[in-house]
Amino acid sequence: MKKFLCTIYLFLIPVFCCSYVFPDKIPDWKNINSYLPKKLEFQKSTVEDFLMFCPGAEVYSTQNNIKIISTNPEKADVFREINTGFRNGSLDWIEFVLNKKVEISEIITLYGFPGFIDSEYSDELDYYNYDTFNISTNKDHTFAKSITIFDIADSAYEKAIADSGKKKFFKIFPGIRPGLTTEAEFLKNYPDLLPYMENEFDVNTSYTLIDELEGAKHFYKKAILRFENGLLSWINLTPVNPDLNNISNSFNASPEIEKLDEDYDFYIFDNFILVVSRKYKRVSSIGIVKYDERF
Repeated sequence: MKKFLCTIYLFLIPVFCCSYVFPDKIPDWKNINSYLPKKLEFQKSTVEDFLMFCPGAEVYSTQNNIKIISTNPEKADVFREINTGFRNGSLDWIEFVLNKKVEISEIITLYGFPGFIDSEYSDELDYYNYDTFNISTNKDHTFAKSITIFDIADSAYEKAIADSGKKKFFKIFPGIRPGLTTEAEFLKNYPDLLPYMENEFDVNTSYTLIDELEGAKHFYKKAILRFENGLLSWINLTPVNPDLNNISNSFNASPEIEKLDEDYDFYIFDNFILVVSRKYKRVSSIGIVKYDERF
């Protein structure tokens, strides 16, 4: 195994505690204008639409033909409660109740001064109103209490369009599989790529993909495909963001760690291996030996 690992080295996206899942990713309170619910539409989605994604959620009716569905995030380090409001049958707002102290001065630093401050709606709270959301605060305007979103900012649409072209490696190359794809099959699609060989008569070859990565360039600087005796043996990816936590956030398994040298470790998973800087916890390469949809 170590010989194989060294060979690779040399070649260098919310579940709630209830019984249902909230339809969309919880937004970053520091970047509310990038929030874009993917399965809900303001002024269009109905309570029934919401319940398709969250079966069993309790619906509470209030005055003025308003219905509210309240949920609690599994991780309550930022938000402790999420209230989704429907007015006259369609989605009107989503309120994220903060569970951490956020000073109003920090809100103003991030978003500037609000268009206006509503101090009459409530006897306990005031509301800083921005274009597509508002921030509730106590009457002395020291801390934010909640963030309520009632529309989608133009920047969120722009970000969604920009992100639409971003795809992981196996989305760009759906027919490439380590252990299955032959070199001849690969060259049918990329006949102009030149192989790297250690010597003139070597039966093992490597191909480097950079421009060919297309939308995957958002995630990887380059990819090296290693063919041994005409069969794809492994794929080496160089990540754009090498932070170990960023890469490993989607992994639900603990790796076996082996020392490579004085500076680097191997993080060994079932389908892939990470080469990680021991000091800086940065991933210099990802060696994929079996298909894994996370890449």
